[in-house]
Amino acid sequence: MAAKITQAAFDEAERDGLFISVTIVDKSGPTLAVLRHHNAGVHTLRAIYKKAFTACSQKRDTATIAKGDKEGNIPEDIRFLDENILIMDGGIPIVIDGQVVGGIDVGGAHGSEDVRAAQAGLTALEN
Repeated sequence: MAAKITQAAFDEAERDGLFISVTIVDKSGPTLAVLRHHNAGVHTLRAIYKKAFTACSQKRDTATIAKGDKEGNIPEDIRFLDENILIMDGGIPIVIDGQVVGGIDVGGAHGSEDVRAAQAGLTALEN
């Protein structure tokens, strides 16, 4: 399942000519799948892990967390809960039967492009 989601997200970004990396973590944080375009920035590997971890840990997408942090609705000290917390757009929790079972993140493009590719990956769960 993780490989299918990862590949679908990667393929969506590749169709748009984006050089991204994508990762899936399970509900306790370990990496289940990673796929990196050879032209994606080296920094994307660590960043995508952290954003997927954050989305899973906080049970909401990282864009919502970033917006709440900026607006003061979410305490800014959320950043210090764990060294793997990263609050940038792109991380989305993976929810199956109402339960968060992991997280996905795409990184390397702009925030909205990362989110769109991650959503395409999650759509693969429905097929």
